[in-house]
Formats: sequence, structure tokens, C-alpha cells
Amino acid sequence: MTKPRAVLLTSGGLNSAVLTALTREDHDLCALHVRFGHRAADREHELFTRQSERFGIKERLTFDLPAFEAVGGSARVNRKKQIEDVLSLGEAESDCHTPGLIGSLVSAALHWAAHLGAHKIFIGISENLGPPGPRTCDVFPEYSRDYLQLLEQSLQVAYPWRRISLEAPLLDMPRGEIVRLGQRLKAPFELTWSCLSSGTKPCGGCIGCATRQRGFLDAIVPDPLAAAGPHALTPDAQSVHA
Repeated sequence: MTKPRAVLLTSGGLNSAVLTALTREDHDLCALHVRFGHRAADREHELFTRQSERFGIKERLTFDLPAFEAVGGSARVNRKKQIEDVLSLGEAESDCHTPGLIGSLVSAALHWAAHLGAHKIFIGISENLGPPGPRTCDVFPEYSRDYLQLLEQSLQVAYPWRRISLEAPLLDMPRGEIVRLGQRLKAPFELTWSCLSSGTKPCGGCIGCATRQRGFLDAIVPDPLAAAGPHALTPDAQSVHA
């Protein structure tokens, strides 16, 4: 029986690897990776390629969105701005917020899905990856259920000839649950990157690193990228059950 085609938005991150492992049995996945001039672009693209090879995804595409780097408003693309430590995040807008990013990724996925005849777009967003720090959707408002629902409605308006749904299976899951799910599905954690910075070692202090560290602690699963450093979480430093 032929599997239905689906476009998988994948960054090469932890959520992407778990999402791929979760959806590949029931779908013919076509992996779309978007480079938007961000600091971790080279590292993420490398891991996107390696994840795709590990999962046997043959249909894959890398899409470039240079406008974000050209504008340079976010610390993710503007290297003159500092990426905040997770513990400094509050109610004010984060310097790492990149307005319009998720909508742009989904638009690119819609274009490819329409060409491929796919009926689904998968994205690995979670509303709240968990502490430390604020809810993920408070730091990045486009990670919210409300925004994704509006995006899906826009897909129906933009492409009325075939229903293409936007699906986020990890939306309600904190990072610990995602790690546990990934372990059960044998996701390749060693081929993932969560840090907002580039390099061969995670910075340990950004929201991506901090929620990853906490997630592995909560799941009681060793992180193959475990980064020791001044920001690394330990059971003594942070309660794993808060």
C-alpha cells in the first residue's frame, strides 16, 4: 500500500528527529530544510542531511530565505546582538524573536506540498518545552496553537484545490516527554542540535540548550551532546520535577 506523501519541516533539531521518527511509518516524508541566515545554519544543515540519510528520506530540499539576515533584526541572524541567557528572559520581547519566521517556513512548505501532491505539512513546534525560562510560545509567539490554527486556515484560502493540513503532533508536549518519545522510537539524539548559536559544542545557556538539558534530565535519559559548562543544568542545581 502506498503511503500518503507529506512535507516535513525539519531543522536538524531534537524535535525534528523525534517528529521524523513518529511520522515516517505512516507517511512518505519529503524533508524540507530552510536556511534563513541564522547562526546555527551550517550545523543544522549538516544534521538535517545526516538525519535524512539515517531515516532513509530520499526526497529532500533545502530552501534559502535570505531576507531575515538582510533585515538583521533578531539576534539569531544579527551577530552584533547577543543571544540572551534563558534566565534573563521575561515579559519583554526577546532579542531572539524572529517575527514572520514560522509563517515563512509554512509558506515554503505549502509551495512544495502543492507541487508534490502532498496533503500534510508536519512541523515540530511545542507551545511550552518547559522550564527553565518562560513558556516557549511567550518567547516565540508563532509557536502557539492559535497562530498555527490561523496558518492552517490560510492554507485553505491560499490553495483551495486540495486540502493541505498543518500538523504539529508535539504541540502539547514538554521537552521531557519529547525525549521519552524519541527514546521509545529510537530517534538519533546524537544527530541533533538545539543551540541557537553555532560551533561544535552547545553554548549551554540559551533557551534551546536549557530546555534540552532539562528535558533529558526529566526523561532520565543521557544526552549524547551533554555540554558541561557554567550554564549546564544538574539535578542539584535545578529540581527535575518542578
